[in-house]
Amino acid sequence: MEPTNSAETLHLRINAENFREQLLAHPKKDSRITSVQIEISNEYFLLIPNSYDSPTYRLGFLEKALGEHALVGKEIQQQYVEAEDANLVFLVPSDWKDYISAHFSYAKITYTHSLANCLHQNDQQLNLFIQGKLAFASLYQGNKLQLANVYPFESPIELAFYLQSIRDAFSLNWSLFPPILAVGSQDIPEAELYQIPYASH
Repeated sequence: MEPTNSAETLHLRINAENFREQLLAHPKKDSRITSVQIEISNEYFLLIPNSYDSPTYRLGFLEKALGEHALVGKEIQQQYVEAEDANLVFLVPSDWKDYISAHFSYAKITYTHSLANCLHQNDQQLNLFIQGKLAFASLYQGNKLQLANVYPFESPIELAFYLQSIRDAFSLNWSLFPPILAVGSQDIPEAELYQIPYASH
């Protein structure tokens, strides 16, 4: 996603590869920018139903899901997902957050996570969002969320095997219900070669 501007709001999608260049593309301490919406693309997240979520338990859930040291040098952000009555809790490196705050010192900064782009209730269809070397995926069956995942991949064949393993595990019929790419997603690399049909959302 290219950075977009309105008169006062700036939208950025940040990941480890583009972090500095995204910020350096914008004047430091620009007083015209009063709001910055940062979409974080990384695999450090947990979807916690509201009935289980509380500050006390959240740290424990994150450490169990992401590893004992996953929180070191990172700050917790959250995004409410109405369709699931859950919080998408994700981690932002503290140095990123500090740098962003210093760069946009006049702006209100809010954070979202790229996985939210996939959380659409399309029954039997795999919802995908591809950003760099990360594949964000969700799957609903019987109108219930079965899968919400971020998969880091190095090559198109790794991604193809991952998508085909989801198809096989959940008995998906891609002839009737091809995967759907969310708005703003990159195309699935070499999809035709690996016989992965898909449609745009």
